[in-house]
Amino acid sequence: MTGHVSYVDKTVVVQGLTLHYLEWGDPSSPTLIALHGLRGHGHSWDSFSAPMAGAYHILALDQRGRGDSDWAPDGQYTTEAYVKDLEGFCEALQLRHFILMGHSMGGRNSLVFTARHPAMVTRLIIVDIGPEGDLRGTARITREIIAAQEEYTSFEALFEAQQKSNPLLLPEVLRRRLTYQTKTLPNGTIGWRYDVEIRRQWREDRRPPQEDLWPAIATIPCPTLIVRGLETDVLPLYVAQRMVQVMPKAQLAHVEQAAHMVMEENPEGFLRVVRDFLECPA
Repeated sequence: MTGHVSYVDKTVVVQGLTLHYLEWGDPSSPTLIALHGLRGHGHSWDSFSAPMAGAYHILALDQRGRGDSDWAPDGQYTTEAYVKDLEGFCEALQLRHFILMGHSMGGRNSLVFTARHPAMVTRLIIVDIGPEGDLRGTARITREIIAAQEEYTSFEALFEAQQKSNPLLLPEVLRRRLTYQTKTLPNGTIGWRYDVEIRRQWREDRRPPQEDLWPAIATIPCPTLIVRGLETDVLPLYVAQRMVQVMPKAQLAHVEQAAHMVMEENPEGFLRVVRDFLECPA
């Protein structure tokens, strides 16, 4: 890639919600839709999108309740709601064939969408998630959400607190994550930008039940890359290996010096394995 490639902020109305997304690259290039995880946003992919935008048309979506997308007025943050949003997003933008990439929660949404619309997804990239998870990761995420302060006196106070629980992140990457994950509240303090209802559901153990994805993923016909951080506490190795066995065209790649937030913790390693996959003939 030569020259500087940046993104354009765009929105689309789907199911009555205004969804924000980042558009990178030339629309005439192959399209890649990227879906972030539970507490993420479209900028979670910036370290991937910037260098890849010379070859791909990347649409990094803020899923409902996150980033600059609307919060769900009815508190619906189920896989079904996310998948219907993606269906509406594709319909609004007239997207018929594309690469789909999802991290964590976004990965589950990607698996369900692809199983329902196999003709639309040409290649699938699933980042550090599977039909089953590691209880350690679930417990850690729950602790982090329960312990998260609702307000911080300053961005620097928030940054310092988050550094302690994100040792693998470079400071500039953590600053970027927090910049788009937070907002200045009316009283001048710093608060979270994602819907408080999402945190309430975790804190009060009201998370929507998750369906068994093993039968669905066995029907996915497209080439699939499963990316796993070597230090992850979310995707057990045996689950990743079983996914490769169950899915018709799946392969597994590990990224060193990365835990669950693979694309942020080791951007170069993540970029390398995904680029190799995309450039390999189907």
